[in-house]
Formats: sequence, structure tokens, C-alpha cells
Amino acid sequence: MRINVDLPDLEALCVLARCSSFTEAAQVLALTPSALSRRIAKVEDAIGGRLVERTTRSMGLTSLGQRLVGRMAPLLEMVDGCLVDASDVAAGRQGRLSVGCIATLAQSVFPLALQQFHARYPEVRISLRDSHGAQVRHAVLEREVEFGLTPLWESHEELVAEPVAQDAYRLVCAVDHPLADCKVLQWRELARWKVLSFNPGSATRQQIDGVLRAEGISLPWFDEVDSLSALMGHVEHGDVVAVLPALAMAVGAHLASVALEGPRIQRAVYLIRRRDVTLSSPTQFLWDALRETLHAREI
Repeated sequence: MRINVDLPDLEALCVLARCSSFTEAAQVLALTPSALSRRIAKVEDAIGGRLVERTTRSMGLTSLGQRLVGRMAPLLEMVDGCLVDASDVAAGRQGRLSVGCIATLAQSVFPLALQQFHARYPEVRISLRDSHGAQVRHAVLEREVEFGLTPLWESHEELVAEPVAQDAYRLVCAVDHPLADCKVLQWRELARWKVLSFNPGSATRQQIDGVLRAEGISLPWFDEVDSLSALMGHVEHGDVVAVLPALAMAVGAHLASVALEGPRIQRAVYLIRRRDVTLSSPTQFLWDALRETLHAREI
């Protein structure tokens, strides 16, 4: 059996029980006493029993009214608490956002956007899922994150993508390396040096290798690593050089970067989200902060 009553009518009953006066309760609810009386009558009609005893001089709850209010009041407080909590999350006064980002940009660009975000929403926590491009895209599709920042883009009917940067690949080396003072290098010139790279399965390697093979240029790679942190550690403390997207150059204070030409290879970077997702105000702010940060750092 289901009894349909309106939440404002139940709230009116609880306020009346707390005030013990139709006039006072009506003032609290910004109603007239007659309007309040009609609300109480609606609940009584729905239940099929009297909840309030009314006289010309006083009012009081019946035993049925006391039973109902005693069980219902805590539930209404919980509902109010849920609504306040939801309002706080929607307004960015609390909550947590999950975002996906490729590792190179998670280490260089994302912290800059995060500073802007926390200045605006200091109580909202960020859960960053940093991984490779395919995994970021998968996390967005599976609703594991609210949006993602990735260069790996293939048209998908469930995704919306906003191109936010063109990220050219550059040579990166220690500041005391012989190549550090160069302005521009040709890809063919790298054959003379030990060039560290990501593993052949990475999106970076696959893109660069495909372009170089099409141009008839021998692949310059010497050693290989899986992670960005390993690559940067080798470059900072060894005699090797590496190739990274320009937007990743902020990851080390003791590094220099050199433009690579002949050909110039670059990747497109996208902000992506599900088409059926509407971003909250805090989430939209972080999306916009990432776009602006990328535009400011684009080389």
C-alpha cells in the first residue's frame, strides 16, 4: 500500500508539532493559518486518521500524530541534510572530482590549472587518474572520470572532444649537454646521439615512428623506458637525450629543450567528456582552467 502525500505538507505537520501553535507555525512557514490548516487536513485525509486536536484555545497532537511525527521528523532532517550536501557539492563548497589526464601533462600542465581551481574551490578535492591516452579515453567512456585530457582521439558517438593545443615534439637534454645550446635540430642529426625513448607500444613512439618511416628517416632510439619519471631521471643524470612533447618541458628545472624539424611532428591535445554529461560549475571551471593553461604554454 502506498500513500501519496507532499513533502511540504509533512514538513508543516512537524513544524506545527514543534511550535504547538497554528499561528506561530504559520509564521515560520510563511503561510496563513488557514493554509496551514488545509495542509494538515490533506495529510489526515491521506492517512485516514486525525493527527491534530484543535480547540479554540489550544492544539495538540493525537497519539497517532505523535507517533507519525516521532518517526518522520528524523527522516525529514536527513532529507534536508541530503539537499544541503547536494547543494554544497553543486556550488563547489565541498565534494570530489575525478579527472583523467595523460602522464606528461599530469606532471607539467595539470598542477598549474589545479592552482587556479583550488583558489576558486578550496574545499573540493581532485582525484587525478594519470595514465596513457587510451586509458584516459576508456575512463571517460566508462564514467570513471568526469572528463579527460588526452592526445589520443578517435571519433566516438558518445564523446565530445574539444581541441585545446598543438603539442610539437622537442629534444630534451641536460643543460650541460653539448646539444643544449642548439636552437633547431634535424631528426637525421639525432643518429649521432644516444636517444632515449618510450617503449614501442606507446602512442608517442607509434606516432613519431610512423612519420619518420614515411620520410625515410632511420629511427634514432637507443635505450627505452616505460614511464615519464624514468625517462626524465635518465636525461637529468646521464649523457642521453630524449624526445618529448613541448608541453611536458616544465617537468625538470635542469633541462633544456631544442626544436626538432625536418619534419616537424606534433600531436593534438583534446579535452574529452561524454556527450550525455553536463559538467557542474566546479568541473567546468577546471575544464576551462586546463584549456587556458594549455593555450598559455603552447609552443
